[in-house]
Amino acid sequence: MQIKEYQNEANRTLPDLGEKMNLCHMVLGMWSEFEEYMYAKENNDEINQSEECSDVMWYIANYCTLRGYDLNVLWENNTYNGKPYTINISTLQDYVKKYIVYNKRIDEYKETNLICNILYNLRFMYGTLNIEESLERNIAKLKARFPDKFTEEAALNRNLIKERQILEGNDIK
Repeated sequence: MQIKEYQNEANRTLPDLGEKMNLCHMVLGMWSEFEEYMYAKENNDEINQSEECSDVMWYIANYCTLRGYDLNVLWENNTYNGKPYTINISTLQDYVKKYIVYNKRIDEYKETNLICNILYNLRFMYGTLNIEESLERNIAKLKARFPDKFTEEAALNRNLIKERQILEGNDIK
């Protein structure tokens, strides 16, 4: 699955919490999924590592959609010379916090540079995993969970066995 298609598909399962809460949801989700990735990496669980990378991507894709950015453009231009895992999600969270609480405008230049940094590190996190396949499986998992669109009921009552089968490549349809 290509990045542009992924951004469109990810948006299908985005709950509408209002502009500011949507942004809050996205930056909090990036961090929690990154933490889950680190746990999966510590446990050498490649299936879960792939899932968590794509879950981070889901939050980034929807953040970009909410902010009017083309994820594909940022993905193609994500050069960064820092150390791997210097993710800067917390800096992005701080920008969003100041926007929500103080109505401080988010500097788009700094914001897009942070997103590019996060994407650079996400490429590193994927490592040898197939990114396009991982994104496809992530969307298939979300389609199984939310056949039409996001619902709170479906979010709370997941079929984890079915989702794992999809992530393992046993049932992508």
